Amino acid sequence: MSGYRFSLTPTLICLGLLAACGPNPSQRPFTPGALEPLRLMDAAAAAGYIAGEMQTDIPASIRPRLPFNTLPYNDSLLNVLRDKYDLRGVIAGAQDEWQAQLMLNHWVHTRITNGTPTSEPQNALEILDLAAQGKQFWCSYYAITYTQCALALGWQARKLGLDRYHPEEEGKGSRHHGATEVWSNRFRKWIYIDPQSDLHFEKDGVPLSAWEIRGEWLKDKGLGVEHVVGVPPDTLRKNPAVVWWDLKAEDETSLFFWLFYTDEFSTWEKDSPSKFLFPQDSANAGLTWYQGGAGGKSRLHTGYLNDLFLKTDRLEDVYWTVGVTEAALAGTAKGRLSLSLDSYCPDLDYYEVNLDGQGWKRVEDPANVIWPLNKGASSLALRTINRAGGAGPETTARMLLK
Repeated sequence: MSGYRFSLTPTLICLGLLAACGPNPSQRPFTPGALEPLRLMDAAAAAGYIAGEMQTDIPASIRPRLPFNTLPYNDSLLNVLRDKYDLRGVIAGAQDEWQAQLMLNHWVHTRITNGTPTSEPQNALEILDLAAQGKQFWCSYYAITYTQCALALGWQARKLGLDRYHPEEEGKGSRHHGATEVWSNRFRKWIYIDPQSDLHFEKDGVPLSAWEIRGEWLKDKGLGVEHVVGVPPDTLRKNPAVVWWDLKAEDETSLFFWLFYTDEFSTWEKDSPSKFLFPQDSANAGLTWYQGGAGGKSRLHTGYLNDLFLKTDRLEDVYWTVGVTEAALAGTAKGRLSLSLDSYCPDLDYYEVNLDGQGWKRVEDPANVIWPLNKGASSLALRTINRAGGAGPETTARMLLK
């Protein structure tokens, strides 16, 4: 299982090259199916036009295959959390979604004091209340808080467990850590967030997921990874940046060798309703994850002991997409196309369409979206809108017709 990447740039296509690969579009029947350049060319021909140059930006859409729980935007806990701690005010002034997500990261970092817990709160609301009284918490409580606050703001997020590879010491070498990932509509992927350290990681200016950071460590010990603390424009690049990192001879990106992914809160009990998604590849297949136990002794990771690990060698089972509009060309008529829309989008409210750059309008019937065609340039843009008002990644197509 290797790294994953979604295209962030549009595709510019000369349709003469596509036509050379098969029958002339005027001779080829239109077949309904997923929106893609060749089918769009056939649909335009069926509607009475010849398509010349075409530009498309159709994000990859991956649906979760394994069970995964997420709190809905209108969950009672999230409603109270959002209002009591004025989470919208926390991100007020953000220039875009990504800056807002980093502002939330910084806020959680400053609201909680790092230390050994002396209480057992069950959710972000209780953690923040106790933190305001001076109670201390370690990494997983920061992660729970960020994850639930992100959900309260309409961003999908999940908790992670991570650890370095330490075979010679088994559990004694463990640096088990808790953090989170948040879905970015701007970057069309999951991004690793560490609120305990106010930290994220980048390469070439692009923020990374936990799995991408792992890949960088496996490749060259993370030499090309930037460790970024804070919120732009006031960020600091430093290494190490994890507040408790104590291995001077080892880069902190080694912490990403072992990874599991779970929901906004997990009990670690055998009867937990949430399994831990546990990706496997050639680097960790056949290996065993240990933790440090009582009295400095080594023990198997709790994920094994409580039957919580759900192993998968299919990366898409862990890195699904959120809010991507899945558009299908459903039919044609003279001068127009019809499309149907679908999406994996928790808290989906509605879809929007922008025809020929005339502005976004609400889609009244996702099963029958009409795209009127015109000679010259014809363009289409689609996106999801969730209950928080957040817009998903855009699906776009533009054709020059004659």
